[in-house]
Amino acid sequence: MKINLVLAPEQLPAQLLAFQAANSAHFFYLGKETQLSGANVLIVDEPELVAQFKRPLSFDSRVVSGNLAGEVIHQISFQTKGRNDELIEQLVTGNAIMAQNANGKADFMLWTFWPDHQALANFVNSDTFKQMKNLMKNAYTVSYFHISSADQLSLTHQMRDFDDKTWWG
Repeated sequence: MKINLVLAPEQLPAQLLAFQAANSAHFFYLGKETQLSGANVLIVDEPELVAQFKRPLSFDSRVVSGNLAGEVIHQISFQTKGRNDELIEQLVTGNAIMAQNANGKADFMLWTFWPDHQALANFVNSDTFKQMKNLMKNAYTVSYFHISSADQLSLTHQMRDFDDKTWWG
């Protein structure tokens, strides 16, 4: 199964939301939950959709587990040595995809899907996650929220804990 990650897609948010609405099981519009805000797209086994993008990063699935749905998606980019990738595969459970760079290098991605931040926190504090992390080399993580409406893209929507006077000065 082909997995594609599109970094900073060039399409307008309305177009990305339309793609997702028409292909909800295979298209994930992801907003970063960091100060380095932005959006990426994860496409699972939909070559026609991938053709709509200029710069997709292509991966081959190694493990697809459970239901790929959730409000919080956690991504880990990592490398391995020896056969550690096979050991990590054995630890992948729940709603997740582990994929290897399509060029055959030892570059991997692990996407896990969670209903909320508490479920992700429980996973990150688990022995399974600690075992995985010990087997990974150069691990880099990003957490995303699953964008489901244009309202989630508004900076003021994200900063509602400040009133306008505090926010704008």
